[in-house]
Amino acid sequence: MNFVTITFQNIKREIETFLRTEHIKGNILFSPASPYGQVLSVIENLHQLSFLYLKNTISQFDIIEPGSLNERVIKNTAILAGHIPGRAISATGTLKLSLKSNIDFEKEVPGGRITIYNRTSIKNNTNGLEYAFNLGTDTVTHKITPNYQFFIPIIQGMWSLSTKTGFNQMLQTLSFAEPGLKQIENFNYEVIVQGEYWSVKKHIYEMIPDEKACVVRTGFNGGLDVIFGNGGFGAMPTLGANIRVSYLITDGSAGNIFRRTRNDWKMIGDVYDGNGDTIDLTKIFNIDIYTDINFGADAEDLMFTKSILPIVSNNFVLALPQQYAYEIKKLGVFSHVNAYEKNGTIFIVATPNINLFKNQTSDYFSVDIKAFSLDNYEKSKIDKYLKTGGNIQLTKKYRITAPDLSYYVMNVFVISYSDTSDDSVNAQILDQISNYFLNMSRIDIIPKLDIIRLLSRIKDIHSVDIQFICKKNEDYHKKAKQDAENKMNMYNTSFQKNISITDMSPDYIPTATKGLDSVLGDIIFDPNEVPIIRGGWYDRNGLYYSDDVDGNGLKSVNIIKKGTVDGKNRPI
Repeated sequence: MNFVTITFQNIKREIETFLRTEHIKGNILFSPASPYGQVLSVIENLHQLSFLYLKNTISQFDIIEPGSLNERVIKNTAILAGHIPGRAISATGTLKLSLKSNIDFEKEVPGGRITIYNRTSIKNNTNGLEYAFNLGTDTVTHKITPNYQFFIPIIQGMWSLSTKTGFNQMLQTLSFAEPGLKQIENFNYEVIVQGEYWSVKKHIYEMIPDEKACVVRTGFNGGLDVIFGNGGFGAMPTLGANIRVSYLITDGSAGNIFRRTRNDWKMIGDVYDGNGDTIDLTKIFNIDIYTDINFGADAEDLMFTKSILPIVSNNFVLALPQQYAYEIKKLGVFSHVNAYEKNGTIFIVATPNINLFKNQTSDYFSVDIKAFSLDNYEKSKIDKYLKTGGNIQLTKKYRITAPDLSYYVMNVFVISYSDTSDDSVNAQILDQISNYFLNMSRIDIIPKLDIIRLLSRIKDIHSVDIQFICKKNEDYHKKAKQDAENKMNMYNTSFQKNISITDMSPDYIPTATKGLDSVLGDIIFDPNEVPIIRGGWYDRNGLYYSDDVDGNGLKSVNIIKKGTVDGKNRPI
């Protein structure tokens, strides 16, 4: 038998020949409409479908494939490789409570005291989400006096408590998950066995024999897994032991609050006065947002999980700059994170994810410039996160810094179709540029091709090109020109004479392109920089670029129409 000829098509052809021969013997014409022809057609279709299913099955499990986006496969592969996908993170901040001026506190607050319990719920009226007091202790009591004010740290979410039973088994694992869009917060959880708090470790090998500790990690179902020891590494809950796991259910990035509206809160939980009766804080105190309620983020992006798989390490130690950058990127709160080492210190440059800190109606060009930087409060949050992880190499020093903002202006040259309006084309261009820079992932260069490719997808545009102008480059040439003018004035020399700027400033390089590629004009930036498209500055020739993209004159994005093409030539 020639096995090379055994293919489905050859077998089908032989069966058809056989059926035709048998039909002819009975003086019957064989066709695909015959009963046997229909059966053969069904078998062929089933065969093709099975191979298609097999191909799709193989593709979805092959995470190297660019189109492979099976969430369960990618996240479970990451867990097996040593990377624990980050869950959602709750927004945190501080409320300031000050006694209302028209309140008789002796009457409204019997006993002159109020007692606040940790995790008491309070609801924001605008976004409708619940927040919890995050006191750091079980209770806090305040003695109320005239003009009294105090501060309450809060965290977005609701605390939930689940109870299960111990089985005295090695490596007993408990899984918790929330239905719907609710997510278990990445950092806030507690494990209580028989009324005693058990410590949480990064890995089972960190636990000593019979230590009352456990491992908490993101589970294969996307929820929370609590893993107990085997006796040699960590203790095992005894048979029938009461295991209580409390965790915070969060709404992620939806919990960020961008405005500071006074008295925008409603009490859900109970606060007690000096006589032990409940009181409503919102009726007695003015409630203001003292520090921004931010840093809330959704669960780790699937594409990020897939992209970091090649650099995942199981050593749980932060030693190299890229490991620091990787650890902070896991938070999902930063759009740009870069780390580099200089003189034995690792410098971490992080830019907040602007999408989390802007109003829904805002775009890249209207968001406050402060959103691109870090204040001391935000730096302290990153520092606390790194130290809480407990995996910093002791011999390493690190410093968290805000990025140096490097200003650029864009000129967009467009040839559009004649059947489109300029306003429509301009709006689409600004929208694409805004989305690109809001989600920028580049860490050293922004190729013009990235943006040209996006703008080329706009159906109303026939052809497009862009040009970047860098403030740093313009300042360099402007300063050289001013220095040369000053020196020439000192010597009573004018520019009309045959004396160039380089004659007066030998170190000046006329062809220099600071912040730009000298050949292609791409944006190039250092590890400590973040490029932003913003105006508000003058170029070397004294031309002013406004920061208002909707204003007149030169702006941060200048859309220059170079002609039109007949709309009939639009490709179908």
